[in-house]
Amino acid sequence: MRFLRRSSLLVLLIFGVFYLGNSAIHLPVSVGFVQAQDANFESKKIVPFVPSPQEVVDKMIEVAGVKKGDVVYDMGSGDGRIVIAAAKKGARAVGFEIDGDLVKESRENIRKAGLQNLAEIRHQDILTVDFSPATVVTMYLLPDVNLKLKPNLQKQLKPGSRIVSHSFDMGDWKPERVERVDGRTIYLWTISAKRG
Repeated sequence: MRFLRRSSLLVLLIFGVFYLGNSAIHLPVSVGFVQAQDANFESKKIVPFVPSPQEVVDKMIEVAGVKKGDVVYDMGSGDGRIVIAAAKKGARAVGFEIDGDLVKESRENIRKAGLQNLAEIRHQDILTVDFSPATVVTMYLLPDVNLKLKPNLQKQLKPGSRIVSHSFDMGDWKPERVERVDGRTIYLWTISAKRG
């Protein structure tokens, strides 16, 4: 076995065996773990990917007043378009996405835009995000998902932090501003000073 094609090498690595000369070395490759992790993320998908039109993305960024110095968290970041738009304003932008294919696509979109120094995508369940570093949170989720995130948003975000949602509100938490773009609705909330 002097020459291994890449695909043959991949097959060997998948099965945890690597041939070196006449001897085999067993590597601790855990395909089952990787597949289980991907399956675990797949089972946690709570929102389908439906991209916001660019006009809506631009309006969300405008309504939130995104600027240099902001830390923007985009929940369910899809192909990365909101993250990229925020980074173009000079903000540090972080997208959270559970779909591995979309994570790869959005990272490539960030690379193509030349914004790797300001933007990143994390392969993470949005229900596990710590919002405390963010100054702006953007989302295009579903009403029940917004409501699941609401307690953590209210508890973890600092006063003055802004939340912008495309299409869906947060129940009895009244937005301070509502905008319409091409028949779509954008909601804005600002975290007020905490009383205690």
